Amino acid sequence: MLALIKRVRNLLLSPSAEWDVIDLEAVELRKLTLGYVVPLAAIPTFATIIGLSVLGVEAGGVFHRAPLFGVVISSTLFFVLAVAGVFLFALMLDWLARRFGGEQSYAQAFKLSAYSITAAMLAGALTIAPALGVFALLGATYSLYLLFVGAPKVMHVKGKQGINYSIVAALLAVALALGVGLITMAMSASTGALFPTMTALRAAELGNVPQGAALDLSPEPLPDSAGELAAGAPAVPVGEDLRGTTPPKIANLDRVAVSAEKRGVGGARNVQVEAEYRRGSRYIMLQLTLSPTIAREIGFGGPATSEYDRETSDGYSRRRRVAEAIVVEDWNNSSKSGSYGRLVEDRFYVKASGGGGILPNDLRAAVELFGRQTLAQLEAEG
Repeated sequence: MLALIKRVRNLLLSPSAEWDVIDLEAVELRKLTLGYVVPLAAIPTFATIIGLSVLGVEAGGVFHRAPLFGVVISSTLFFVLAVAGVFLFALMLDWLARRFGGEQSYAQAFKLSAYSITAAMLAGALTIAPALGVFALLGATYSLYLLFVGAPKVMHVKGKQGINYSIVAALLAVALALGVGLITMAMSASTGALFPTMTALRAAELGNVPQGAALDLSPEPLPDSAGELAAGAPAVPVGEDLRGTTPPKIANLDRVAVSAEKRGVGGARNVQVEAEYRRGSRYIMLQLTLSPTIAREIGFGGPATSEYDRETSDGYSRRRRVAEAIVVEDWNNSSKSGSYGRLVEDRFYVKASGGGGILPNDLRAAVELFGRQTLAQLEAEG
């Protein structure tokens, strides 16, 4: 370990002199791989897991944490490809050196490949805090400088050809790094593990967490009977008029606008309450409607209503019966926006639409706030 630390320090602080030392060293590929390449590649691997799944990140004023299993899969893929990339890059460097009049030696090329990743892998530790990502990019840039300085020394390419060799080697390194990233994305996406959905804390949770206390960012499961208007559903306080039916906060968003409208009389009475919630780019538009004709207006309701479940790479669209309700969900992965609606008794419809960083579960949770008691309140106040 002390030897690894010394090598890292010397490469970062005096790369030219250290490459001269490396050039003269005998190399055992297995020893260099296990003693240097693997420990360095493990740094960004574990930093990513800790940053996304243990510490979590903040986006749009909401803390998120990615599922551990998905992040581990993606990070492990990166680790394997990064180590394999060192071997592949050594082959490229060896082949390329002969074209520029350098020495043909895979052992020399492997040393160059292994040690040139030093700065990039160390900077990968900063992925523990996504806000420091720009500094991780600077580390990758410094690794290109290490490669540029060391390539002609280790592969014994002389004069102007040495500069040309360094330039081409640096371009190959960039291309290989991009390839590793793209392969990781492709392989992870096929398993659904890349960039896993990060669960947001509810507003109530954020308000009840003491300052400095650890946050539990694991998903909060909603009840299996989603859509059922149970008698024990949480009541929403009613103010002076129907506008008080909507709470001042939903999913840590502040209510910025609210309106209420009543139309008709007797059996044709219509009541509609709308509210807008925002914080930063995140928003939810909430609609509560009590109307004997709402099922016809929205195009579904009654026993003849069809159920479907359509899913594509760009999102999903679903309609299904849940207990006494009909639930409709739509989500678009490209725009990161969607809606969740619930129709009960063909006359009470609650719909939440949102985007800008909102998650599907936020929309579902917003609709779940309004149950049997809300319906009774609208009937009484309307």
